[in-house]
Amino acid sequence: MSQSVESVYNLANFYIRHAAGQPTPQATDLGTAHDIQTRSGLPWLPLQLPFPLPYEAMLTEAQNLREHFIPHRSNKEAHRNWYSLCLHGLSSVHTGPRERYNTDLPYDWTDICKFCPVTQGFFRNVFGYQSYARVRFMLLEGGGYILPHRDSTVDELTAINIALNTPADCDFVMEDAGTVPLTTGKAVMLSLSRQHIVWNRSTEDRYHIIVHGQRDPIVWDDIILDSAKAHYGL
Repeated sequence: MSQSVESVYNLANFYIRHAAGQPTPQATDLGTAHDIQTRSGLPWLPLQLPFPLPYEAMLTEAQNLREHFIPHRSNKEAHRNWYSLCLHGLSSVHTGPRERYNTDLPYDWTDICKFCPVTQGFFRNVFGYQSYARVRFMLLEGGGYILPHRDSTVDELTAINIALNTPADCDFVMEDAGTVPLTTGKAVMLSLSRQHIVWNRSTEDRYHIIVHGQRDPIVWDDIILDSAKAHYGL
């Protein structure tokens, strides 16, 4: 079996086993935002953002930089047509965490920000973070896929994924949890300790933003609590 055929077989098998699942909180005595993040066992939390998300302008800025995206994790895993570009990180083309490059250099806004005034301005002035680690445009081309993998061993809601567009027939599926309800213009907080895939069976490119950093609790505790109540009744 060729590598590409085996990859599609693994994707299809993962999809069949997990796409129809439903997330269930593992605890109900969750009185604080920190409890929800660390003790709920939730694989994802759709976010009720109290501010407008300028996703259409962000999408245009990402598309205008299309030729500058670089393959993401292609030296480690056999994903297909998955690309990234950093707005905040070690550089625009160093898309992994700093430990991958054996450096203690600080994360900072990168050179592409001058071409992304709406996106950078939103994260600097609106999003309510005290500091950022990596903030990345992510591109999964039509026909591309991200094979089953996990990014953490800690079951905790941390990274935020923002959908700038979501093509039809493009699914983000998590092990034993189902299909992440991530639609155009929406944001979801994720626990990436479960295996997950993204499979873009369409001909349209998928653009998202992934955010890592330190949230301001004055802003984000209410967002997390309101979102957990709205979607899970917690």
